Amino acid sequence: MQQVNRKKEAIIWLLILLPFIYVLVIWNKVPDIVPTHFNYKGVPDDYSGKTFALLLLPVMNLIIYFILFYIPRIDPRRKNYAFFGSSYQNIRLLIHMLLAGIFIFITQTTSGGAPLKMNAFFSGILLFFALLGNYLRTVRSNFFVGIRTPWTLSSDLVWRKTHELAGKIWFYSGIILAIAVFFLPQVVATIIMFSGIFLMAIIPIVYSYIEYKKINNDPQAGKS
Repeated sequence: MQQVNRKKEAIIWLLILLPFIYVLVIWNKVPDIVPTHFNYKGVPDDYSGKTFALLLLPVMNLIIYFILFYIPRIDPRRKNYAFFGSSYQNIRLLIHMLLAGIFIFITQTTSGGAPLKMNAFFSGILLFFALLGNYLRTVRSNFFVGIRTPWTLSSDLVWRKTHELAGKIWFYSGIILAIAVFFLPQVVATIIMFSGIFLMAIIPIVYSYIEYKKINNDPQAGKS
């Protein structure tokens, strides 16, 4: 079973509670109708009532906490979490940090009627992938976390090689792209953002298939 560091868990709970505290502070300053969807230029194109807009993401963050905390208990490969429990907790922390950051960033920017700063938003998302990649390399075979393809789940060696590659790609690509999209024109930044994430996802999937085929064609390769 996963190892739980109480200090990190306390930080996670702080990240979950922070948006609720923020909502209490700004509640009377926010208009009754709040932007909840934006086009690629960061201009609002859909709106919702204040209660829904200000509570949806914080409540989702809370629900996700319990899902992520308990899924190791129902994973058929739950014993493997003992080998990457610290990394899994760090991944959970990053997810809650991302959700809290997105909520506060969007609410703070748009509650006054200003357009969403998409370049900064994209940079934050890509930095999240970079940090995630730093821990992805240590994740062991399981059914909920990581690059879960038929080929990685069928071979521990394929799983390890795929996650080592994915971790490097996500880390270095995330940092480089985060810097790039911050300074590029918004349209170009949008294209690079989504193209980059697509490649970061598809390359490890294709690689896992290639490595699996190598092992099937050369059984000795699976012993390395």
